[in-house]
Amino acid sequence: MHQAPVVSAPSAAPSSAFAGDSWGGLAAMLVALPSAIAFGVTIYLPLGSSLAAQGALAGLLGSTVLGMVAPLLGGCPRLVTAPCAPAAAMLSASAISFVQQGMAPETVLLLLGVISLLAGLIQIALGLVGIGRLIRFIPYPVVCGYLSGVGLVIIGGQIPKFLGVTAGGGLLEALAHPDHWVWQAAAVGAAVVLAMTLSP
Repeated sequence: MHQAPVVSAPSAAPSSAFAGDSWGGLAAMLVALPSAIAFGVTIYLPLGSSLAAQGALAGLLGSTVLGMVAPLLGGCPRLVTAPCAPAAAMLSASAISFVQQGMAPETVLLLLGVISLLAGLIQIALGLVGIGRLIRFIPYPVVCGYLSGVGLVIIGGQIPKFLGVTAGGGLLEALAHPDHWVWQAAAVGAAVVLAMTLSP
């Protein structure tokens, strides 16, 4: 019996893959760089206002190194890397605690570096052991619900900014007071959404 050969589907053209990677890299840069600067300043600010600029530089360098190393060592073709807000909050809290204990800024920076290295080594060890496989035991609806909830929280937090509402309050308060909306901010936000939708 003759069996027809199995023809695999053609992969994406290199040009289209390059275009997708380029747009993805641009979007990641627009998100990662401001976050990295803000997190760096947040961590360094407890050491003194004169070190805030060094914190911004440290955030930029860290984000750059992360973007260069992650594609080389990542085990996933669609790996997403970005500055981590919880880690920045923990390091900032540690810096505040060390400063309150009377430590010199140089000592605090050294301790923060050691903490970061230890945290990275622990994550590497967990990856080598295969702890990530435990995600298989979490039901898929739970993961989808969690991620959907995070997305809704982000959207709800951004709508007041989209409408230009700068006063305190949440989503419901912003929607309940149309007189506080700023049409210029809404126009800029709509243009950004349109550009993101129409871009390849």
